[in-house]
Amino acid sequence: MQYLERFLADLDSGPSSAVSRVALGLCIPPVFRALSGGRDQIWIDLVLFLALLIGLRVIPAVLRKVLPFSAEAKQIWSDRRQIAKLHDSYQWQKLFWVGLGLLPYAVVGGGLRTGEWVLTAICLIGGGAGLLIWRRINAAPPAPQLKAQVLAKTSSG
Repeated sequence: MQYLERFLADLDSGPSSAVSRVALGLCIPPVFRALSGGRDQIWIDLVLFLALLIGLRVIPAVLRKVLPFSAEAKQIWSDRRQIAKLHDSYQWQKLFWVGLGLLPYAVVGGGLRTGEWVLTAICLIGGGAGLLIWRRINAAPPAPQLKAQVLAKTSSG
């Protein structure tokens, strides 16, 4: 695998996964405020957040189709998508880190607005539950081992 592919694969695993999602959470309030014209309406934040989540699924899918990634990188991403299809908690746990990225705005930068508080609560509560469930399902082995362990547990259970 080339350096860029390794970087992109690592970006979604281990500590770098948490760091990238916290960084995403840190970007949400200023970007959403700019896109909403400064209006503080819960539905606007929820729609923007839903659009963000859809974008986080669609953009990588398009890039995987368009760019010439190696078979190894494609296999890692395919394995992760299969795990996500089997276990909702694998996806939900990612929201926890986004919620942590939103939290600094609660104490600095004028605080969180109502819609941002709702997003933070959804991310921390839903993501925290997903994180706990996922940790119980799988003790976070490296990605190639992850599929084999999860699939073995699923087929034997």
